[in-house]
Amino acid sequence: MRLRVALALAVSALVVRALQPQNIASQHAGPLPGGGYLLNTGWTIRPAGDQVPLDTFPMRSAISSDGKYLLALNGGLNPPSISVVDVAAKKELGRTPLPDAWLGLAAAPSGNVFYVGGGSTGKVFELSLAENGTLTRGRDFTVSGSNAPGAPFVGDVALSPDGRVLYAADLYGDGIAQINLQSGKVVDHWKTGRRPYRIVVSPNGAQLLITSWPEAAVYEHESGTGVLIRKLRVGLHPTDMLWIDKPFTAESTGAAYAGRLFVAASNTNTVFAFGVTQDGQLTGLDPVNVSMTPMHPLGMTPSALASDARGRQLYVACSDANVVAVADISAQHPLVLGFIPTASYPTAVRSGNDGQLIVLNGDAPGAENSTRVGSAEFVPQPDPAHLEQWTRTSSEASAYRDDLIYGPITDQAAAFFAQTKEHASPVQHIIYVVKGSASYDAVLGDVPNANGERSRVRFGDAITPNLHALARQFVTYDNFYSNSSSIAEGQNWAAAAIVPDYTARLWASASAGRNKIRNFEGGEPANTPPAGYLWSNALQAGLTVRNYGEWVTNIPAPQAPGQKQVQSVRDGSLTAVTDLNYRGPDTSYKDVDRTAEFLREWKSFDANGQAPQLSIVRLANGAVQSGAADNDRAVGLLVDAVSHSRVWPSTAIFVVEACSEKGVDHVSDYRSPVWVISPYTRRAAVDSSLFNQASVLRTVELILGMRPFTQFDAAAKPMFGSFSESANAQPFTAKFQP
Repeated sequence: MRLRVALALAVSALVVRALQPQNIASQHAGPLPGGGYLLNTGWTIRPAGDQVPLDTFPMRSAISSDGKYLLALNGGLNPPSISVVDVAAKKELGRTPLPDAWLGLAAAPSGNVFYVGGGSTGKVFELSLAENGTLTRGRDFTVSGSNAPGAPFVGDVALSPDGRVLYAADLYGDGIAQINLQSGKVVDHWKTGRRPYRIVVSPNGAQLLITSWPEAAVYEHESGTGVLIRKLRVGLHPTDMLWIDKPFTAESTGAAYAGRLFVAASNTNTVFAFGVTQDGQLTGLDPVNVSMTPMHPLGMTPSALASDARGRQLYVACSDANVVAVADISAQHPLVLGFIPTASYPTAVRSGNDGQLIVLNGDAPGAENSTRVGSAEFVPQPDPAHLEQWTRTSSEASAYRDDLIYGPITDQAAAFFAQTKEHASPVQHIIYVVKGSASYDAVLGDVPNANGERSRVRFGDAITPNLHALARQFVTYDNFYSNSSSIAEGQNWAAAAIVPDYTARLWASASAGRNKIRNFEGGEPANTPPAGYLWSNALQAGLTVRNYGEWVTNIPAPQAPGQKQVQSVRDGSLTAVTDLNYRGPDTSYKDVDRTAEFLREWKSFDANGQAPQLSIVRLANGAVQSGAADNDRAVGLLVDAVSHSRVWPSTAIFVVEACSEKGVDHVSDYRSPVWVISPYTRRAAVDSSLFNQASVLRTVELILGMRPFTQFDAAAKPMFGSFSESANAQPFTAKFQP
């Protein structure tokens, strides 16, 4: 009966979602007339709670012993800080700046003393909270005195039950530091799983549990010695953990447990559960599936956990779905009761003393052309009536529904161009170009004019004649959005239809110059996306693939003629299909030279009639910088050569920009150009439908007969509205700047 009720609620919400107008061609990302906010990802946010603005990317909260104050760790692009929020007044009282702070925030068991993971400083900071809400910085505990790359990066922190010992996670050192708080000294340091994310100390203080971000595992250690007790297998990218110290009995077996451990696996749609016996043994229990529909793809990103005071309801912050899932965990089989809509990318959740939920959101979209800040969201205690309405709102806000990938293709254009077992697409070759960024309103820096004088010049025909000519000759998309304004996130959106949680939580620290480790493009074990990359999925589908410049490491110095440009490939699936003569990101190397290498191979492929089904081309130089003309000419030469080749009649070229240049467009921070170039695209057309990077990936997937990776490309509207069933094979001739 309980299952039928929950399914009925979910189906009711889906029916409401299905009845909503699906054509949002006239809309732009931003505030909606009826309230809410349309994100550049295609999702809508209509938060259930009251918003208290904080600083950039708040990611962990703590509560004062009297429940009056909420502390929030801000670890984003702006200088890190700890915000103090008056819970009753729902007002930020102040911020305490710190040299760095990342993830770790723990309250001492008595008093109002807090400890903060100091990120790139290699330290833990001690803070004291006064009765009036004033936060004062106290001692610093040094885990490492070095700020060099590879030095300890302190993340999560946790205290022993008696408050005498502090444990700190050394993210890149794959270790745990043990600090004696009386002496202020590190007394021990031991190895644990790779990229330790979250630390939980058992209620009796005997066990230490650590999630290993890339290993799909929880490491259990003796808290005093660090000796490894066992390694628990869970889902991919385990992040937050929650120990509920309340008795629980499994109905089917009658097994009695002293408590339970829940583990969020952010690269799945699942929270894993374990029963804890009196002697500390852990036994797997039924997991919690937080998918919003029966066939929901990966992409919910469960990343933070909390429970009510009785330990009967579990709250799961699902970052990429912009919701908190509410699950009944009082019986053996957990049951998701509904969803609470939040602002964008919830990062933390807790249950307050009065039963209300306090959610931290990484982004609370508001005014355009400004640095995004996060929020603390105060949600009334969930009751059945509220939860039913909130679930309906959450479903309406989601761009995904199951029939988008499991239902028949009803659109005539999509049916004509989609590759299926019964139908071959007329487009057999895709060239997917990821290039440097620009915007419709981009202003180039000082550029010399014909008289040699330097002046500010806008992105236009004089600087980028090929890009403008391609848009005019083929299709102009004037309502297209990049999914991110940062290159680290944007490259992952372009390659995987999602940003791995590792990049989402660390790119800002690197971009701000605090974290010296920039490993967001392959090779970092904790940065794998939930369902692979475009190239890995294409290879698994049996397609022929060639890679030019994605996820590669260049040789360190300029090379003599004939030498390789690339010394390694950071994703194993790319090793056999990468052109090692094609140089990866390097602003001192011209994009026209990259294009020359691509065309050298293309001419050979074309002559043999063996052009790859998918070619991925990285043009790394930024179009808003001095390389604009070089970048433009590179694209022009590529399209010119391909459109004059034998394979052109069955080819489509998609040119996207990895990210937007935030703050330079009058419509949206995220609006950016895109080019779709093919004999099958309508000539001299303008398409004002709302598209984003996931739309490009969805279009490519349908043409090549691939399944979507995540909820984002599965939900994205394909771009076939500007395709024509009648081919026009007229080639493009590159234009050259005077």
